[in-house]
Amino acid sequence: MIKNLDTDDLVIGAGLCGLMYGLTAVTEGRSVIISEAHHKAGGYATNFYRNKRKFIFDCSQHKVSGIRENVGNLWNTLQRLKLHSLLEEFILHEEIGTVVYKERFIRIPSEPEEIREVLCAHFPEERTGIQQLFKDIESHGYQHYMFFRRLMNEYTINKEILRESRGLAKITAREYFNRIFKGQDIIEVLSPIAIYSGSISNEVNAFYFLHCLYAMFYGGQAYVKGTGQRLSDELLKEFISRGGILLKKNPVYEMEDHQEYMQIKTRKRIINARKVIATCPPEDVLKMLKKDKYTEDFQDVINNFEVGWGHFCVYLVISVPPEEIGIFSPEYLLVSDYGDNFTREDFENDRYYDLFTLSLSNYHRFDPDGGYILQLVMLDHGDRWFHLTEEEYLVRKQKIQEKLIQRAFKTFPDLKGKLIYIESSTPKTNYKFTLATKGSAFAYKMLPKTNLSLLSSFPNDKINLVSTWSGGPGYETAMCFGFTQGKLLSKTQKYESIEEKNTES
Repeated sequence: MIKNLDTDDLVIGAGLCGLMYGLTAVTEGRSVIISEAHHKAGGYATNFYRNKRKFIFDCSQHKVSGIRENVGNLWNTLQRLKLHSLLEEFILHEEIGTVVYKERFIRIPSEPEEIREVLCAHFPEERTGIQQLFKDIESHGYQHYMFFRRLMNEYTINKEILRESRGLAKITAREYFNRIFKGQDIIEVLSPIAIYSGSISNEVNAFYFLHCLYAMFYGGQAYVKGTGQRLSDELLKEFISRGGILLKKNPVYEMEDHQEYMQIKTRKRIINARKVIATCPPEDVLKMLKKDKYTEDFQDVINNFEVGWGHFCVYLVISVPPEEIGIFSPEYLLVSDYGDNFTREDFENDRYYDLFTLSLSNYHRFDPDGGYILQLVMLDHGDRWFHLTEEEYLVRKQKIQEKLIQRAFKTFPDLKGKLIYIESSTPKTNYKFTLATKGSAFAYKMLPKTNLSLLSSFPNDKINLVSTWSGGPGYETAMCFGFTQGKLLSKTQKYESIEEKNTES
């Protein structure tokens, strides 16, 4: 008979948030087991091979914010965990990217003052609004960005701007932009910059959008050498070297409250844990629990939120170095002449794929050893994919893939005739990698009046929701939230095994 495992913390999911929580908790002296349903750790920060392992692709978008020394929250987190070698794996971007709008190529540098100068040069009539934008980024954006440090009593809220911050949380970013700018062109250039947090300006709240701009403009935008898998592998290696345990191919089936501990039934073992740290979607936690009176009430809380965007991704392997066909920037944001302000009807009839911003990542610049790879990414939603039959799915996938490739050809005509391999993924593919609801890559949408703090108090105090679902989307957020909760929750009581308890009595 296989003996049950006893542990202080059972972490569900070995994505970046789960790995960072586990690493922090074991560093604080707790025993931690991470249970991962997939064959390797990382969640979205993983890679996969195609064409007999000839090509390697990243599952998710590659940018990481918060790495600027003494400024970024992620830099601070990795320093405190003494992950100095991991910090060396990040390379700061020389530029955030290039926005292509109405045949103009607007290069967005990586330094805040240079960004301000570029915007003023391209939009001199918007100088007053640009100054207001940067003032708001440095005040409201900074205040929102420091959320994790506030949880640890390392940041005090600026009460002088609190009322205005709350007001910004009640309007969309586009409404905010319309208040401070005279025309639409600068709005269409700024709107797509935060798509890496799953943020669309006509739906995301302005307070959170300013946070995203602070993280990118001031926090330090970087990429990991190689692919996102390297980041996951390094965190996992540290977690195990400091005493953590990872159980792969080990989905969690059920959890039962035994008063002083939770008993968790997984594919491989039964685990008794003082605390369960759930990095999976909150609704999955409710499914794992045997019917409890509080699960229906908490489902009502979950119903307050809207599941966020996934993405449609096209991987292109080309026959020549990207610079030979005019692709020099690490990133291009291809904005349609109509801008990003699409309607529900546009989304439902697929005109959306012609209108919304298309990201073109120059992966060869990030990982030269990986070959001449470009990645086309557009935010997409599971609602358009999960109901399809297999035949309908494949037809639609081919149709959208071709739409995005044609948009890339329009901006970079020399790309034609250079494609030697094409692969694409949808929100349905995203689900396979993460088991995230509807294939969401960015958890819940940060809509006006969205209050993620409603998820901070799960009705069972032995279960904590620690993920981008409860902390907000993005690589930096995932890792910083995992670290913060690992520090705070490590102060709770440690596990005393059942056998030890019986011996004492």
